[in-house]
Amino acid sequence: MDPADAHSDQVRRFLLHVGVPVLGVMLVVAVIGGIGLHSYRSIRSGALALTHDLLVSQQNYIAQEVGEYLSPASAGTVIARDMLEHGAQAAIQKIFNSYGGSMLRHVPQIHSFYLADADGHFNLIERDPAGHGLETTYLTGEGAGSQFAHQFFDAKSQPLRTESNPAAGYDPRTRPWYTGAAQSGKLYWSAPYLIAQTGQMIITASISYQGADGRNAVFAVNLSMNELTSFLDSLQIGKSGHALIVDQDGHLLAGRHMADVAKQAGGDPAKMTIDPTTYPVLAQAFDVYRVQGYGPHTIRNRKRDFISIAAPLPATAQKWVLLLVAPESDFANFALVDGRQNLMFSLLIVALAALLGALLFRQGRRSERLSQDLERQRAVSGHESQALQAVASYPGLFDPTDDALVLTRGLADQSSARRASVWRIMHDGATLLCVDSYDSHHDAHTGGFELSRTELSAFFDAVAHGDAFSVADAAQDSRTANFFRLFMRSFGSRGLFLAPVLGATGPVGVITLEDAPRAALVSHFTTMIAGMVAARFSAQHYSAVAAAAPELTGEPPDEEARHAFGDGFLVPPGSVAASAGGPSGGATQPVSDGLFPAVAVMVITFSDLVTSPHADPAQVIALVETLATQLQAVAHQCGLYSIKMLGHRLVCVAGCSHTPDPGAVERMANAALAMREASLSILAKADLDPVFRMGIDVGPVFGGMLGRDPAVFNLWGDAIGMAEMMAQGAPEIGTIQVTQDVYQVLRQRFLFRERGRFFVPQAGMTRTYVLAGRR
Repeated sequence: MDPADAHSDQVRRFLLHVGVPVLGVMLVVAVIGGIGLHSYRSIRSGALALTHDLLVSQQNYIAQEVGEYLSPASAGTVIARDMLEHGAQAAIQKIFNSYGGSMLRHVPQIHSFYLADADGHFNLIERDPAGHGLETTYLTGEGAGSQFAHQFFDAKSQPLRTESNPAAGYDPRTRPWYTGAAQSGKLYWSAPYLIAQTGQMIITASISYQGADGRNAVFAVNLSMNELTSFLDSLQIGKSGHALIVDQDGHLLAGRHMADVAKQAGGDPAKMTIDPTTYPVLAQAFDVYRVQGYGPHTIRNRKRDFISIAAPLPATAQKWVLLLVAPESDFANFALVDGRQNLMFSLLIVALAALLGALLFRQGRRSERLSQDLERQRAVSGHESQALQAVASYPGLFDPTDDALVLTRGLADQSSARRASVWRIMHDGATLLCVDSYDSHHDAHTGGFELSRTELSAFFDAVAHGDAFSVADAAQDSRTANFFRLFMRSFGSRGLFLAPVLGATGPVGVITLEDAPRAALVSHFTTMIAGMVAARFSAQHYSAVAAAAPELTGEPPDEEARHAFGDGFLVPPGSVAASAGGPSGGATQPVSDGLFPAVAVMVITFSDLVTSPHADPAQVIALVETLATQLQAVAHQCGLYSIKMLGHRLVCVAGCSHTPDPGAVERMANAALAMREASLSILAKADLDPVFRMGIDVGPVFGGMLGRDPAVFNLWGDAIGMAEMMAQGAPEIGTIQVTQDVYQVLRQRFLFRERGRFFVPQAGMTRTYVLAGRR
């Protein structure tokens, strides 16, 4: 196939299955968002226009109300001035009291009236603070002895009582309302001031006139700003808006929080301004008015928009300014609610569109995955077919003597495993032998590893169960933890897949795949390979004697040779078979004393269990006789030079010649495997556990005929001592431990398991190996 075409097709499918739904959802979102934004802006623009109209109407209404609130002072002072100017001098007091009492009874915002002349006379009329009547006050006397005379009347103008108190040198001619009116000659408005006794904020409108007697006088009307503040507080400007009256210098005249402002200013009108820290929005609205003048304005404070209108109040002489401030949301809230509803509907539509897009995407991806799975399955099936064809076409597939390395290589290739291994359950059922292990990273085959049930009881139980299983981390699974520790940890793998090799009577082996991501996909391929391995196992019936048959000829020892077992020579002492390959029936050659450079020596040590004094001597002798006869037959068949029993030890020698015998070590290895199988079989029939260990070494030894009548041929040297140490130090009973020299000679034809490095006296550090079987 063309990789470029496959890539372009994959990109095209991805764009079709992913790009189209995503693009469709994005277009729907963009359209809905645009419509929502346009709708929100249109509604907000209309809401702001309506808000402006509402605030203008509110402004006109407040201006009208303030004008009406101040009209008693602006119009009433003119009427009162005309009455006082044209009234008789004797009637001035009566006119003042009548006019003032009538106005106080009918106009609530009027607080009191003043009348003063150029001679310092002063009259005051106000409401009785303790009742519903009136109170008149006259200033009598002059200087420090002046007194205020108070007379109280009920609601029907009937006198109630009189009081007097010191005036403390009060002179009306020094008051701002008097001097302002006298100097201006027209209606004069004073700045607001606080009356400490009543807590009333007062503003005074005064006007001067000339009486019939020619003296100048001033008439004043006091208006309560508290009433104006209450009126402004009662107005509903949006939900949380404010209306306040200030002068052009920023002094607060009336409005919300008036009492708090007056308290903070200590009653001083000059300090009654809007505090920016306490009322930042109001202070900002006034600053915008001072910069931009009268009219509507939009201000922003703390991420909120406010609408303010500054308008003049022409009825006042001091150029008062009316400020209206309200949050934009109070008037445009319905636009926000409508916008939220539109947004909710938009989000609902977007969610439905996204859901449909997701379903379309999911369906497309599922279709693509199914297509990919089908393609993958077809590819796997094709690959498996090729692999099976390669395995089936292997000529030595069912040849017991052939290693058939193609099996582990095929398993590793199909499952992408780091290592594929084939294990065989030995005849004792307590040992697993690694027939072949293939490392795919290094393209190398190894084998000969032995695992014992004593170390891996849970693993053996899992194998004996006969079911395949897989674990992601072999170190964490109780069934495979010890297998990981002994076999996998040094290799660095973690995952493990096991497939049993089933024979006629149950599991006869197991296949292990390490770090195999595709093991589950090729499980049927693994099962077929397991069937081939089972067929190979059933055909092998491995025998070391049969494996060495091409090298060996001759017949089992005769009766005379069997009785000469004590001497241990299978050929006449002092001679060696002419072929150096074993008894072949040919002539023998004399062997002289001296150094033999490459002698293979094997020592088998038996424990005291066999010859225990508590056992029946007749049975022990019969067992030893059977064992000795069988081992002697194996030695003869394998072409050994000598086999001799020395107490609990059996010593075997091969290659005893002055020139190195290249086949001696291999004959000794074949004899060791055969003797182990024979010993295990004989001891098992006697219902005894394996009670022997075996060791092999190869090296130079000395030999010669010693003594007379009879002369005895004897061998001694390091190889004999090393073989005995290998037997004594074997890791487990029934195992064959060999030296590094033996391993170097036989590693291409036999399976070994490395034990490690050990210190050997007179030899230093050396490696030892366990002989597992023949390749």
